[in-house]
Amino acid sequence: MVVNSQSDIEIKTIKELKEKIQPEILELIKQQRLNRLVEGTCFRKLNSRRRQDKFWYCRLSPNHKVLHYGDLEESPQGEVPHDSLQDKLPVADIKAVVTGKDCPHMKEKGALKQNKEVLELAFSILYDSNGQLNFIAPDKHEYCIWTDGLNALLGKDMMSDLTRNDLDTLLSMEIKLRLLDLENIQIPDAPPPIPKEPSNYDFVYDCN
Repeated sequence: MVVNSQSDIEIKTIKELKEKIQPEILELIKQQRLNRLVEGTCFRKLNSRRRQDKFWYCRLSPNHKVLHYGDLEESPQGEVPHDSLQDKLPVADIKAVVTGKDCPHMKEKGALKQNKEVLELAFSILYDSNGQLNFIAPDKHEYCIWTDGLNALLGKDMMSDLTRNDLDTLLSMEIKLRLLDLENIQIPDAPPPIPKEPSNYDFVYDCN
């Protein structure tokens, strides 16, 4: 007969707890990503012939069914309203999200193809009739937010480093909080007795 040590039991308990709460944490991360897409992001327009001197904005509708986007004359100071963005793409029309060297705009001839930094921030939405919406994220954080959010919209896993880090951090915090609740607390084998009913229910105080 094999007797498990206390540490083995604790490890097994923590593992089971992780498996139980991980879906809850992933759903929380998913909602955060989608909320950020609803806020929207300003992207720079890039090509091999000119500087990064034009902007465009993209944001998800609050019902998560449409992407609104359009060109801007300058970088906005805050969120850009949906009705000021000229174009829209139904989420239902999206066929795939590709990144890096698989993006159509990264396969074109020119200097951008050789720019590793730009390559790591590139992603594209492919939709009906061979359409494409090409992005260069302003930084790695926004790249992770958008690729995670778009994959979540398509029912796919969020695979970014940011999601892995968020998951590890939130899981660790949640497990510590749940274990803290049980630390040095004796859990009784039986529930406490139900108290007797009061002699009357005149609990209201008459302020008059």
